[in-house]
Amino acid sequence: MEHMEHKLTALWAKYRDACPDPEPSPDFMPELWRRIELRRNAAMSLLFRRWVEVCVISALALSVLVTTLLIPRSQRLPVYQFTYLDVLAAADSSQDAVVLPGSDLQ
Repeated sequence: MEHMEHKLTALWAKYRDACPDPEPSPDFMPELWRRIELRRNAAMSLLFRRWVEVCVISALALSVLVTTLLIPRSQRLPVYQFTYLDVLAAADSSQDAVVLPGSDLQ
């Protein structure tokens, strides 16, 4: 068991030598953020950002097209002054009734 502890202590010593603790300095946080920004601007992130920009610009162009071309045309369509019920009420008259001969009623 003591042999294993000695190996483990030696392993931890090698690890500390290979990965020393970063020294605190005034440039620690700016350097850390610089590395984060470098990873953030990687190729896939840049590709995704370009794809999103293209989609947003396409949606904006489509909305401008719809508002400038289609909406003014739809407002030029004829506007109906009467509803369907108004037309039916005006068409209902006693002159339109069909009078059947007496023999057809039986």
